[in-house]
Amino acid sequence: MRATVVKAVGAPPAATDVDEPVREPGSALVAVAAAPLNPVEVRVAAGLHPRRAEPPYVPGLEGAGTVIESERLEPGTRVRFESPALPGFGTRGTLAERAAVPEESLAELPDDVEDDVASAVGVVGITALLALERAAPVEGARVLVLGATGAVGQMAVQLARAMGAARVVGAGRSAERLERVRELGADEVVALAAGDLPHAFERAAGGQLAVVIDALWGEPAMAALAAIATEGRLVNVGQPAGTDVRIPLETVRNRQGAIHAISSGWTGLDLKVAAYGKVLEHVRAGRLEVDRELVPLNEVGAAWERQAASPGRKLVVEMGQTA
Repeated sequence: MRATVVKAVGAPPAATDVDEPVREPGSALVAVAAAPLNPVEVRVAAGLHPRRAEPPYVPGLEGAGTVIESERLEPGTRVRFESPALPGFGTRGTLAERAAVPEESLAELPDDVEDDVASAVGVVGITALLALERAAPVEGARVLVLGATGAVGQMAVQLARAMGAARVVGAGRSAERLERVRELGADEVVALAAGDLPHAFERAAGGQLAVVIDALWGEPAMAALAAIATEGRLVNVGQPAGTDVRIPLETVRNRQGAIHAISSGWTGLDLKVAAYGKVLEHVRAGRLEVDRELVPLNEVGAAWERQAASPGRKLVVEMGQTA
């Protein structure tokens, strides 16, 4: 079968022929229709992740397609699934025509959600939803989303609106992409190039921040903490803006604020399947959309390099398509 293969650390992968996956006890065999690229996969392949993968290996964290063999679902059932193929969890991911995935990761798909959409809203939608649930209550709150121009950020903006936030502010670096964030439901947007970020955040939100969904960390997160309200909550889901910072503890302590950090990669599959079900409800109700671009499998190398540069949309690899 054809699959994406990382052959060397630091080099983009390529589509090539590999052996069929082996279905172990507790796993299901699926035919992959669509699988999105995720930033963590690119960092691992580049050697920039704390964990290391030993090439050659097939990457891919998630996808959508149909069941071939399963302990509990009939062949042909459409499903969304995840793969444990991060370093330390195996070497076979979902960026392949067929994959063996954990049975407990299977989530049945409704007929009105296409495979590319079902796969594209997976990790990013689950991450955004779990972050907002950790920051609860969101209803009636002033919410700031840092990194709102990225895929997780776009999900968080829309979900915060759907969950009843009083005001949603999106912050990011790209003026063009921030306009898209406004279209997706942000009441106001803030360019991270603004000089006095805490003041800019408060002005945009109409007051101090009750909830911050932070996909950046670094200086933007520290600025958000300076604008946080009494008992405000910041939930971090990423760190592209830097990892080593001085946390203004006196600000957080004096306002009795809280800093949380979550990773969907360390969340149980049962919780993720339940969260994914909620994400799908929002999709089907028209409250949640995902900007995406479909890429044929034989162009995965070029798509991989674009993903490393943050394309501003989900790049979804279609297994059955050729250029």
